[in-house]
Parts: sequence; C-alpha cells; structure tokens
Amino acid sequence: MVTPVDDNDTAAAAVGAVSNAAAAVAVEATSEARAAVAPAADVATAATATTTAGAATVASDAVVPAAVSNEDAADNSNNTKVCRFLISNLQGGRGYAKNDFRIDLLQSKHGLYDIAETVFDIMDKEKLTNDMIYSHLWDMTFNKKVYKNGWRRQTMPDSGEWTQPASETDIDEGEPRLFSGLNTPLEKGQKGKFGGESASFEYVLESITDMSAAQKDKTYPHVSKVANQISTKVEDDWLTPSQKSQCIKLQEMWGKFYSGNNSWKRAKRSPDRAFTRAKPSAPQWGDELQIMGLLINADCKFKKCWTNIMQYAFVDRTESACSMRWYQLKKEDYRLKWYGKGKSAAEKISLAKRLAKSTMKVQLERKPKRERHPYANADEAVLREYAERDL
Repeated sequence: MVTPVDDNDTAAAAVGAVSNAAAAVAVEATSEARAAVAPAADVATAATATTTAGAATVASDAVVPAAVSNEDAADNSNNTKVCRFLISNLQGGRGYAKNDFRIDLLQSKHGLYDIAETVFDIMDKEKLTNDMIYSHLWDMTFNKKVYKNGWRRQTMPDSGEWTQPASETDIDEGEPRLFSGLNTPLEKGQKGKFGGESASFEYVLESITDMSAAQKDKTYPHVSKVANQISTKVEDDWLTPSQKSQCIKLQEMWGKFYSGNNSWKRAKRSPDRAFTRAKPSAPQWGDELQIMGLLINADCKFKKCWTNIMQYAFVDRTESACSMRWYQLKKEDYRLKWYGKGKSAAEKISLAKRLAKSTMKVQLERKPKRERHPYANADEAVLREYAERDL
C-alpha cells in the first residue's frame, strides 16, 4: 500500500535519498565521484527550500482580513464600495449651517450611526452646538424605517456591554446599523431624516461607486462642503422650469381636491355613528411658518415672495390662505423674533429659499388622495359595516 505524502515530505525524502547515496559513494567511489555527488545534494537542498517557501506563500495568500480598512482598500478595490450621502438643512441649537455637506462612507465598514456621529463632528467644528451625540434622545429615519437612539445604555462607559439587547429599532454605538446588514440593500436615491433636541437634518444617498484610485488615499468617513448656489434675491432662480410646471399642476390638483367632497365628517345628531362626505380641511401650519418668518424678518413683500417662492413650496395652500397667515404671523412677535436671529437679511432670504426647495421636493412626491371612511380599516366588524352603510 502506498501512503500519500505532501510536497514537504517528498522534498525531505529526496534530501535523505541523496544524502544516503552520497555516503555510499564516499566509501566506494574515488574523490572525483564524491565531488560529483556534492552538487546533487545542493540541488536537493535548494528544491526543499523552494517547496517550503511556496507552501508559506500559499498560506499567506489564504489569510483574508475580517474588515476592510483604508490601508487594505487598495488591494480590495473591487470589493470596496464608497457610499456618498448629501446632508442638507443641518440645524443645531445655534441655527442652520451655512452649507450642505457630503459624507463618503465605506459600505462594508460603516452604518447609519456613522452618519449621525460624523454630523455631530461637523456641528462641533461649525459651532452649531455644544451637545454630544448622546446628550439627548433622537430618531433617525432611513428608507421609511425609523430607528431610535438612547433607549438602552452601556453598563459602564466604553465597556461595550449594554443594559439590554438591541431591538429592531435601536441604533447606537453597539448597534450602528451597518449598511451591509440592512434589510433593504442600499440604492441610489434612498433618503432619511434625523430629528432630536440637539440637531436635525435630512440626508439622501447620492451614489454607490467602486473606490477610485483618488479615493484610496482618503480616510473615512470623508467630509466635504457643498457650495451654496442659491442667490440672496427674492427670485425663482432656485428651481428648474420642469419643477415649476410640476408645482403648477399640483396646485391645480390640490385646488380641485379641497373643493370636492373628498373627506368625511360625522353627521349631525346621528345616534348610529353615521358619517357623510365633506370637503377636506387644510392641514396645520408647520414648516411653512419658518419660511414665512425668515422672509418677513428680511423685510420682503408678500406678493413677491408668493410669486417667486411660496407658491412653489406650498402647493397645497392657496394664495389667500397664505396671505392671511403671513399678516397674522407679523403680529406674533413671540414667534417671529426667533426666525433667522443673528443673520443678515441676505442670509435669511437664502435660508428661506433653501428650506423652500426642500419643502418643494417633499410636495412633489405627494399627490391628493380621496380619504377613506374613518371605519374602513377598523378592527371591529360592526364598524366596518357602518362604513359600508355610509358608502
């Protein structure tokens, strides 16, 4: 039976065989024969060294690092993706940032928590806040899923041990929500929001690309400022002709929606919980007030602001409704004095247009939809029967 051996064993056997042969020849052969055997031994020894080195090389190539570092990126560029996020409307306790920012992260190494952590570093450098990332509770939405921070704590600082296991919605240093581990793979255009007492901002995934030669020398996360291209004039130069036409169409759609019976109201004096069709009510005023307040504090006129800014940002509002709220806000000094505090008139106008652009993008994704009966999705069968009756 032949016993299998590896290359090292074969090389060792070869050395032994040659050595034995050399010894036999040394006894019986002449000095010239002994001199001839010596080179053969040298060849066998060299073969052994070559075989051993080859085995070491194979073993070395088989080792794969557990995580991709910046130094390893050059050798793993085909497997390393760079995710670029645009951070916009960044606001800290001391106001809004003057610029937007781009953050480059590695798909195989970073996660959503790294976005938040990097933004807090930016706010510290821009002197927008003195708070740390763990100073207050905050939420982070990405791709329509909400993650919450601060609902579990480390048992000891920097211990790596937590008071409870991470739930599906926890996000923190111990559960950073790595991009590679998200339920939905990353895709260009996915967006989210960050909200808390310390800060708020919006972010969108602009691109996912293979690491280029120029990017290999960078450290990650990598931050760059985005130049502010919005002018300080009350003009409609902040949006494209295509966006203008879309906004005008949406204004008409929302106008028809509010003028029709597309909602419900409870029937008067009805003992059997009856509802009747009714015209929808306008939503509560929210972010619109900040945009109005900035323009008011910049001494802008309503008509010009409506024509160039507000009608495109507030597509679900009428001019008359905005006019009434504009002049009412001018009387609310307790609220008005905080909008754009410490900024020049030009900075207030520029910020108002930036916020209007963000609001407009959200509005372009919304369409008026006829409201369902209040009991249409009720758990109780009786209530669903009421809905069928009213319909």
